[in-house]
Amino acid sequence: MAYKTKCRQGLLSTLAHLDRLCVRVKCDQDAINNHLVSVCVRVFLEKKEAFLLRFCEEFKKLTLADEKQDLVDNFLGKVHAEMDNDPIWQSASANQLDLARVVVERTVMAWVYHNALYLNEDGDVYRDQLLQDHIKKLAKVVTPNHKDLRIPNVYHYECSWSWAQAELAVISAYKTPRDKLQCVFRCATTIMNLLSMASERGIPAADDLTPVLVYVIIKTNPPSLYRLFNM
Repeated sequence: MAYKTKCRQGLLSTLAHLDRLCVRVKCDQDAINNHLVSVCVRVFLEKKEAFLLRFCEEFKKLTLADEKQDLVDNFLGKVHAEMDNDPIWQSASANQLDLARVVVERTVMAWVYHNALYLNEDGDVYRDQLLQDHIKKLAKVVTPNHKDLRIPNVYHYECSWSWAQAELAVISAYKTPRDKLQCVFRCATTIMNLLSMASERGIPAADDLTPVLVYVIIKTNPPSLYRLFNM
């Protein structure tokens, strides 16, 4: 029995090690696939450089947000249609094509990001800086006990929700609305997980999430917040 028990423990340890190796291989596979798709997208867009430059010039001339959005949608639609007929993507899987479209969107938005975010150029930059200065002053005095936040005492043990702040702090590093929304989603999910651990009632309600999210935004004070709320 002792021998069988020892053998079972050895097999379980080996199985756990193999599971960890499988997870590592899967991560390496995803990383390689992402890099391969990124390289193929770069090669593909290099052939469309003149088309991309015309798009950027036309984008800079527009002043209305709706016009800019329509131009981006139309441009991405044309690029995606050309990708379907390009030899580079003929052997690509559906997942690779979906990833390629995301990479194309990120690349395009990186080219026009400043013009997309700051429609009025220096005026919008000044408004963003002004809001950031006000929030910076507010962050010095606001606490979870603030009467306007009304965060329940049971959640104060999770202060200062630093993991949620870390997720939100990098939002300006992302260029596409999709990626920015994912950043906000991860921030909210982190808050919900922390509140769930602190509460005996189970899953917190929206009334529990909202004041904590406001507190996290104030404490994080991410740049370009004014323009992000007006995108």
